[in-house]
Amino acid sequence: MRVTADRIHDDQRLRTSAGTVPHVGEAGGSKPVDPERQADFARAVEGSQARRQEGGTLREQIERMAQPAVGDPSLYANERSIGLLQHVVDAVLPEMDTQAEVVEMAAQLLNEEIAQRLEWAERRAEAEELER
Repeated sequence: MRVTADRIHDDQRLRTSAGTVPHVGEAGGSKPVDPERQADFARAVEGSQARRQEGGTLREQIERMAQPAVGDPSLYANERSIGLLQHVVDAVLPEMDTQAEVVEMAAQLLNEEIAQRLEWAERRAEAEELER
């Protein structure tokens, strides 16, 4: 179908009131849509838009749920970081496809970091005991 300027338009359909929207059925006849049903549809659309504005899109909601809470102190706990470093030394480094020297140096570096963190934890505990 080509759109041309001399095409006949049904302007009457476009000028009908907002209260009754014509619906073309399978038989080609038009009948007004139930105003109550149309109001339900309008409320559903408004509710959907309101939820989207409040919480964002579904993707944004999922991304927020996957992100850790910034105020969660357990994320920055010394025990957690030491455990993670130890996991890297024990499980990750041996599985790496690289030279043995590199793996050994990385393990040595991480073990030094673990030792430093343990030492700081001991010092912190001593300082807390002295403050009591």
